[in-house]
Amino acid sequence: MRPAVVKVALGGTLSLGLLIAVRLAAWPLVKVSRPTPTLTRHLVTTGSRHLHDDSFPTAIVARDVFRLMRRPSDVAYDPLRLAEQMAPPAPKPVLRLAGIVWEGGRDPTALVEGLPSIEGVRVVRVGDVVAGLRVRSIAIDQIRIVGMDTAWVLKVREPWR
Repeated sequence: MRPAVVKVALGGTLSLGLLIAVRLAAWPLVKVSRPTPTLTRHLVTTGSRHLHDDSFPTAIVARDVFRLMRRPSDVAYDPLRLAEQMAPPAPKPVLRLAGIVWEGGRDPTALVEGLPSIEGVRVVRVGDVVAGLRVRSIAIDQIRIVGMDTAWVLKVREPWR
């Protein structure tokens, strides 16, 4: 291409770009309307106070620029309360089945270790609730315990295997 043609093309592109920029600056694509005067007056009167010219920090605190109503929050910031909310839930216990007393299937009994707030082994039967954990069933070789959004199936330990 010849340099004269390139100059004319660049000039035309520049002119078109300037024309579009002037059009967008002079006439917006979306019509913007102002709020009603009564609403504006209400917002200005609720958040305004007479402040001295030399109290710039006071003005910043009085008219919080990050809030819609331009006033401080009603709830005080408390980092300790936030830390309490973020505390992890209590850990789930590690349960172990020490043994089952079967006696032919009548009134089965199990010996369970690791129940919360109980030291050592605890004797439990079907339907017992210990520290929020319910014994659902006892079979000849296993026990089912439900609670704390968890279900445990504990099997009898067989040291010879």
